[in-house]
Amino acid sequence: MLKIEVAKDIGFCFGVDKAVQIAKDLLANGENVYVTGELIHNEAEMKVLEELGLKTFDIASKWPDLSRATVLIRAHGVPIDQLEKMKSHAKKVVDATCPVVLSLSESILEARKAGFEVLLYGHDKHDEVVFLKSVVRDLKVFDYKENVRYSTKKIALFSQTTMDVDGFKEMSKSIVENIEDLSTVMIKNSICNVTYQREREVKKLASENDVCLVVGSNKSSNTRKLFNIAKNINYKTYLVLSTADLRPEWFDAADSVGICSGTSTSMRIIDEIVERLRTFKN
Repeated sequence: MLKIEVAKDIGFCFGVDKAVQIAKDLLANGENVYVTGELIHNEAEMKVLEELGLKTFDIASKWPDLSRATVLIRAHGVPIDQLEKMKSHAKKVVDATCPVVLSLSESILEARKAGFEVLLYGHDKHDEVVFLKSVVRDLKVFDYKENVRYSTKKIALFSQTTMDVDGFKEMSKSIVENIEDLSTVMIKNSICNVTYQREREVKKLASENDVCLVVGSNKSSNTRKLFNIAKNINYKTYLVLSTADLRPEWFDAADSVGICSGTSTSMRIIDEIVERLRTFKN
């Protein structure tokens, strides 16, 4: 019998859950709904929403006729200028930007207005960061401590909400080590608590089980992060999107499996994977 251990914090995070529920409610009301790119970075979940009638468009390309459409802003947010443009083109705009991301945008703007040079630990091309760069246009983004550069003596360091805690610690440490060159330093841990808790859980799951499964899409930044953390602990770690990706041979010599997920993975998929695993080694 294969022992199956499922993370306590799993499935959609509250921000993604809110965005998905808004989309479903709008579609159930018969509205013509467009979303600015993928609502969530998960192909399986997007397929379900598209079957319900959700349509996507690329804000960087030619827009469809939105005059009779409701535009849904996804959890990552969109650049401010694009949001204002949508409001003038669409019948209605519903903003489902994650509250944690909005809070971060307010914090970096306050810091900039207070005269800080604002640094962000994150991935420059990530959708969340693209939105944040529209809030503070001279935001400096770094994904590794060795790349950190600043030109003033008053700096503020934040993090993209889905980055890894260990990386942020290293980034913070590199700044503190050069504190004598600075007059004022503000370091704010803006990593989402949900993603932090999942980091802690995946470390435990990977170390205490023979096999570790990270459920989600490779498109998802936080899912890839969890996978990389677990893989460094347990080489028998696999990234799976659905039951179709499961391989029975992974569990031939295993007595236990730990399961966690990215924040864009629904409990429906988790439950399907658990049921499939119960058919192995029985």
